[in-house]
Amino acid sequence: MIKPIILKNGRKIGPGFPCYIIAEIGSNHDGSLEKAKQLITLAKKSGANAAKFQSFQAHTLTNVYTKHLDGWKNEPSFEILGKLTILNEWHQELKSHADAENIDFLSTPFDLERLALLNDLDIPLIKISSGDLTNKEFLIAAAKLKKPIIISTGAAYLGEVDQAILTLQANGATDIAVLQCVSCYPASYNQANIFAMKTMMVTFQLICGYSDHTPGIVVPIGAVALGASIIEKHFTDDKKLDGPDHAHSLDPESFSKMVTSIRELEQALGNGIKKPVLQEMDERVMARRGLYANRDIKLGETLTKEMVKIVRHAFPEGIPAMNASEIIGKTARKEIMEHELLTWDCFSP
Repeated sequence: MIKPIILKNGRKIGPGFPCYIIAEIGSNHDGSLEKAKQLITLAKKSGANAAKFQSFQAHTLTNVYTKHLDGWKNEPSFEILGKLTILNEWHQELKSHADAENIDFLSTPFDLERLALLNDLDIPLIKISSGDLTNKEFLIAAAKLKKPIIISTGAAYLGEVDQAILTLQANGATDIAVLQCVSCYPASYNQANIFAMKTMMVTFQLICGYSDHTPGIVVPIGAVALGASIIEKHFTDDKKLDGPDHAHSLDPESFSKMVTSIRELEQALGNGIKKPVLQEMDERVMARRGLYANRDIKLGETLTKEMVKIVRHAFPEGIPAMNASEIIGKTARKEIMEHELLTWDCFSP
């Protein structure tokens, strides 16, 4: 039995509970605090349970130089990351805005300083990026905060995921969720491998979900059908904007459609118990077949197969079609008219 994660606001994440849907705003704020707030509001209106950002600093995330075939050169993303950094003082303002909108504020920390900052803000859980799956020092620090942890697994082998989970557990993490992820931007459908999420669920007996970079909403819906308790999907107000994440994000209309589809699917999934719903009970009579006299049958006459027709409807007092062979050879204990419903008391024992 996989135990649920219970957040401080009482929300339960896990099998049997509504899917926890994260609007991954990431860097789509484009360096604007006001736009970041607007995206939080839009995420709430679109049905998300959480609005998530990325808390990084260029100098602690990537080196200034990177290796090329002809030597070391300036890392092109360094300047971009600097422009997209969420300032320390913005974090409290964004969390307060999210609180006012009644949506969980989350952000993925990319260094120990930002991990501490987010912990001080008392965010409901820690989200660890795929890139830090093998960052042991960071995993240990996150685990020691004793908060629920969600970890993405892009570009990872199963053994690396196992090692990360063991590291977290060895250092005090008890509530861990694992997200299948493909670290391609965008990812194609034939790369999505939703079944890998099922593999991790069975292997680790932990809550699992999907962090999706494919186009549209097919993969998140498929993941929920296969047991995802968490869906993370990039979110923007305009897919046509420049920036690293806008193009593979959902706009509010598409995100709302995804949420609605997931919620409808959750209703359709049911509880797994095979039995008729209340509204089907009449159909058990009207669509099923019963046994009827195919001609007049005299008192004392021995019943043959030709005397019986198997037609609708299967009234409960009649003999079920399943028992047709059992009455052949029995003796009629009364006159039976053609088309009459056959019941057990029509025949001698």
